[in-house]
Amino acid sequence: MRLWVTAGGTGSAWHIASIVKQYYADKITLYISDINDAELVASSTLADFFFKVPPVKETGYAEYMYDLLRANQIDVIIPLIPWEQRFFAPDLPEFASLGVRSIAPVSVTDHILNHKKNLYRFCTRHELPVIRQYEKEELEKERIYFCKPVDGFGAMDACTMSGKEILNRCESGAFEWEQMIVQEYCEEDGIVQEVTVEAFWDTKKLRTICRRRLESKSGVCTKAAVMKLPEADDVIQKIVGLLEMPMVFNIQFVHHEDCWKVMDVNLRLAAGTGLSNAAGFQLIRALLADLLGMQMEEDWFQIDESIKTVLRVYQEISVKSTSNAHSKGLSN
Repeated sequence: MRLWVTAGGTGSAWHIASIVKQYYADKITLYISDINDAELVASSTLADFFFKVPPVKETGYAEYMYDLLRANQIDVIIPLIPWEQRFFAPDLPEFASLGVRSIAPVSVTDHILNHKKNLYRFCTRHELPVIRQYEKEELEKERIYFCKPVDGFGAMDACTMSGKEILNRCESGAFEWEQMIVQEYCEEDGIVQEVTVEAFWDTKKLRTICRRRLESKSGVCTKAAVMKLPEADDVIQKIVGLLEMPMVFNIQFVHHEDCWKVMDVNLRLAAGTGLSNAAGFQLIRALLADLLGMQMEEDWFQIDESIKTVLRVYQEISVKSTSNAHSKGLSN
């Protein structure tokens, strides 16, 4: 199988590449792309072929990628950036014509859940617990709110601001209301209790792992504790019954007012997927087995209950000159 993974510089790409080499090296030819040169991308050391590509928001990105997928006869693509998922939606005619399988969500699911205001409307409509969003006229000047871009991901441009500061920035033009969302700030006793629930959904059975964030850096979990959260599983079970969901995704919950509320839905692999794998939840191994048409083993999802915490540390990678780096020269 010829497998293409985007955003090669992410922790998710490194984890995928590591699992490919550990379990499926004789069955998968691995293609990895990134906006940086190979020597700046750790996963390039594990790739059979590496391509430097333009940024996803650059004009012509989709056509550029389609050309590469077609020329290299790719079988499966795993897109890791939300902004590019719409280009690789399985039901998008232009992409479907390539004959490439994608683990991106279908277009309607992308439209509803990748857009944070639509996500809020979806949750409230179906009576799912969700962090409240505010309209401008509802803001209280002295209250603290959590603000982030409506189409952002991770911790990109997320911040806390008072209602007064938000209104002042709106008036000055520094804060574009339609491009941002303003949420309730869910701090309790000086901390924000947040968990990430990773899900593997094969349209018949839902398997999950819940990680409580103990420490984060740049929006990525670096220290986690594995826990059980039945109420979060109940919410996810309702969602997969309402929408066509991709095989792998994750949902972030925040504890507020004696309830675990939906904060974000990420229709992709979590940046902390490697943490879950270390706890025994081998989501990537299972995903790749399914893509290969191989039998998945149920014990791949058995979490080691003796593990108290999972910690992420840095690893030094030496990148040598190779002949597997390719570029069509459009983004140099």
